[in-house]
Formats: sequence, C-alpha cells, structure tokens
Amino acid sequence: MNNGFLRTTLVSPKFVLGKPSDNILVMLDEAKKASGDILVFPELATTGYTMDDYFYHQDLLNASDNAIATFLSKNPFKGVVVIGAPFVWENIIYNCAIVIQKDRILGIVPKMYLPHTSEFYESRWFQDGEGVQTITTFLGQNVPFGIIVFESEEYSFAVEVCADMWGPVNPSSNLYLAGAEVVVNISASPEVVDKSNMRRTLANSISYRHKGAYLYVSSNANESTTSVVFSGDTFVSQMGTVIAEDKEIGFETKVVHADVDVQYLQHVRRSNGWYRQARKRTPLQYETVAFKANNHSFELLVPLDETPFIPKSNQNSTFDQIRNLQSISLLRRLQVLPKPKVVLGLSGGLDSTLALLVCVDAFKKQGFPLTDIYAYILPSKHSSQTTQSNARALAKGLGVSFEEQSIQDKVDAELKSLDHTTIDTTYENVQARMRTLFLMNKANQVGGLVIGTSDMSEIALGFSTYAGDQTAHYGVNAGLPKTLVRFMVEQFIDVYPALQEVLTSVVQTPISPELRDAQVSESIIGSFEINDLILYRFLKFGDGVDRLTKLFPKYEQQIKDFFTTFNRSQFKRATMPNAAKILFSGLSPMADLRLPSDLL
Repeated sequence: MNNGFLRTTLVSPKFVLGKPSDNILVMLDEAKKASGDILVFPELATTGYTMDDYFYHQDLLNASDNAIATFLSKNPFKGVVVIGAPFVWENIIYNCAIVIQKDRILGIVPKMYLPHTSEFYESRWFQDGEGVQTITTFLGQNVPFGIIVFESEEYSFAVEVCADMWGPVNPSSNLYLAGAEVVVNISASPEVVDKSNMRRTLANSISYRHKGAYLYVSSNANESTTSVVFSGDTFVSQMGTVIAEDKEIGFETKVVHADVDVQYLQHVRRSNGWYRQARKRTPLQYETVAFKANNHSFELLVPLDETPFIPKSNQNSTFDQIRNLQSISLLRRLQVLPKPKVVLGLSGGLDSTLALLVCVDAFKKQGFPLTDIYAYILPSKHSSQTTQSNARALAKGLGVSFEEQSIQDKVDAELKSLDHTTIDTTYENVQARMRTLFLMNKANQVGGLVIGTSDMSEIALGFSTYAGDQTAHYGVNAGLPKTLVRFMVEQFIDVYPALQEVLTSVVQTPISPELRDAQVSESIIGSFEINDLILYRFLKFGDGVDRLTKLFPKYEQQIKDFFTTFNRSQFKRATMPNAAKILFSGLSPMADLRLPSDLL
C-alpha cells in the first residue's frame, strides 16, 4: 500500500497444458518482475483448465501440488499471490484458489458454482465448495479451506473463481458485505462475440453496488481449442469503472497493472447508507485470515487527473446532459409563477454568461418569449470596458430584454451614509449588495425570479457577498465548478456560432468580481483549476489535507488555504439559494453536505 493505493498485478501467463513444473517457473519469473501488493494468476494456472479426465489422475495432481511447493520455497514477491490449482480434500477434487504470502499458504478457496452447460462440463471432475469450511493440512501447513476474508490493517480482500461471477447469487456479494474491499476472480473463460463486454458489465455492476474493486484474470489461448478459444481477458473494475484492461487474445504472457484506491473505497463505505444497511443482513459464514500488507512506495501507474471535472471523452454528450439538467431545473422552478419571467445581473463574466445561456435555453424549450428574460448590466467605476462590452453583445445577440444602469451613485450614497471612505471589504460588499437590492426590487416589479449566477467553486470558498451575490431566488450554476462553467461556455460556441467572438472573449477574460481596479480572483483565492482539483478529491474521495499534500505536494499551501477558507464559509452555504444537483455531489446543506456553520 502507498498512501491508500493498492498496486495490483494480474498475469495471464504463457503455459503448457499438463506441465505444472514448467508453468510454475513462468509464474516465478513474473513474481520476480512484479512489485506491489497483490499478484494474481488464472484459474487452474498450474495445470491448465482444459485437462478434462486427466484431473482424475494422481500424477497430474501431485505435479500441481509440487509446483505450489516450489513456488512457496522460491517466492520472491513480498505481497499476496493468488494461484489457481486443483486441490484434493477427503479424496474429492476441488477447483481452488491458493492464496500465498511468501512461504505461507494463507488459505484455499474452492469454486462455489460449477458450470455444467453448453461447452462446460466441470462437475464431472470437481465438487463445488458449498458447505466447506474447515482447517486442513496442505504441504505441511495447517490451512483454512472454504470461504475466507483476508484482512490486514490497511485493506481486506477475498477470492472467487470464474463462474462464481456469473451465478444469480454471487459469492462476491457476501464477501464484500463481510468486509472485503477487493474481490479477486481467477478465471478460465472461453471467448465468444461480445462476451468481453458482458464480463465488464457484470464486474462493473458488482464493484459499484458493493463499493469495492473487482480484479479479473483469465487463462489464454494456450488452453485447448478443441471446442472453444480462451480469452486471456484481464481487467480491474473500481466503483463501476474499468481502470485497467487487456482484451487481446493470444499465446504470450500478458500483464495488467492497476492502482486501486482503497482509501476511496473505505470513504465511500463509511458514507454510504446502503452498504451499512446491507452488511448487517449478510447470512455468510466465513473464516477471517490476518496477513501483513506490503507497505511500500511507488509512483502511480496513471497520474491523477488534475482537471477531473472536465470530461476527457464524450464531451458533446456531457455538455448536452448538463445543459438539459440546468434548463429543466429552472423550468420547474418557474412553474411557481403565473407567467415565467427571470431577472439576472449580467456582468459579462463566465458565470453570468452561462446563467443567461441557461435561461435562454429554458425559455426556448417551452416557447416562452425571450423578452421575459431581463438582463441588467450594472457597472460601477471598477467595471472594465471588456466585460461591459461582452454583456451588451450577449444580451443583444441572444435577443433578451436588457438595460444598462450604473450603480455608482447608489454606492456613493450608501458609503456616505456609513461615513466610510476606506477601500476594503465594506467598500466591496456595498457594491455587491446594491446590485442584489436592485435585482430583487426589479424582480418584484416585473413579477419574476432573480437567477443566481454563483458557481460551486465560489460557493465552496465563500467568494461572494453575504446578502449580496450570495442571494437569489434560484441558482442555476451552483452545481458546476468554475472549470466546468468555462467548459460549458466554450461548448455553447457551437450552439451560437454568431456569438463566437463574444463567447471567446468571455472565456479568455481574467475572472474578476470587479469591485476594485485591476482585481483578479485567482490572485485572491488561488488557481481555480487547483481549487477544483481539491474540491473534487474532497467530495468524491474524502481526501483531506494530509492525503492531498502527499498526492500533490506542489500544491501544499493552496490545499491548506482551501480547507481553512472552505470551513469558514459554511455559514454562507447554509443559506444558499435552492439549486439542482448536477454532478455526483453538491454543496447544498439540504442535500449532499451538512456541516456546522461555525467551523474554524
């Protein structure tokens, strides 16, 4: 384990049918090359799966046992090794997984479901493991034999064999509920058209439902092709997503590595009510075997995505989904009005631009007149010519009602009444509150709702004025972080090609509240990309300061600053406007995130 990550190595080896002594040397060679925590070989890897009636013969069984003994005596791998092999108990043959650490056999797990249909004929040779739960002697060691959960202080895992994944009631379900965070499936699976997709569908469903990881490795085309071709399919599924795979069918040894984020799985289980409720209902009888995890340092195979909110594939589909969710959520809220009308402040920046585009989308869906969208450009003396020009071009280009009115006189009058002359937080907040006061009063006047423009990143960091831009009747951007807001505005260029110039200007203009001259948001609260990375890891993986600084040491100071500001901003989130959840998590105190408002 390394900072919560488990290095897994899955090997579909080149082997010779019926030659355990040769096959174990291939496995030892792979063990020498491997580094990590779990090393997995396929079902019946010592002998080959397609030995048929030779499984009855003592010579083959002895050769398999001797191969395991050889592996124990020469094992160079410090972590856990799983090898498929036949095992005889009380003169009955079982298809098993032998679980090894160095020269110790941690346990032997029998296959629970024996396929006996179509090309499969397995119950001719083997007995299923139903009801087997004992301690037996193998190669001079007392070994647990049956259903086992292997536990260390850092992580826990269990093993099932091939067809156990395909049964209507999978052993893995109870193994996860018994505490296993990772389930290993050693397999010998024939390949037919589209079966690899079905395997992944099953494995992804299993790992997602049980908040775990699923490791799958199959023997390859070195198996007999008398009737079928064996796949060598190998992959790792974590929380419903394949994170590493190799589908290629061939004869040579192939290796798949994956880093499983066990700390993420543990976080999800702690915070997921379904898992807690289901775990107490498991009827499973099982043995627990302790082992010592192989703690070591390693560089992650796949660097962590530093812009995780931005879709790397299916961008058009993601854009369409977000666009639809935003507009539908607004339309539902507008049903409270006799006549749908909206009011918003249009600054010409990213957030207000997306909010206006969402309003236009929503009104177009229902055929509402766009003139019932009231966009107000409310500059002060700190508003730039670029943003004001952007705002005018957007309002005109989209065909909404708009009006431009300076708030400077109102700001000056309020500052004079306060006898306040310092350019400070009060000076800034007066401007924000004057804008909100104007918008709220206009909403009353026209009979509409004030649309909030604040995004998730600014809400997380409290980068808004309480009772100012923090306040609205409904928030359309609150479910999207700043990096995703920028993505959405960029994608809208394809929807409105005539607005390409102004939308490009909006995206490229430095983000600023424009409450002082030459003010830049990222100079105050840090890079939005880094803040969004921290927010993503916190919400999805439960990462705090300690883990994040280990994963991203170059951002250590901004990570510390983020959490200080995040905690102190909860009082603003506690009274944030209603807003629909768009992504896997949100910041609403009525839905995803419940925190005390007096955090320090």
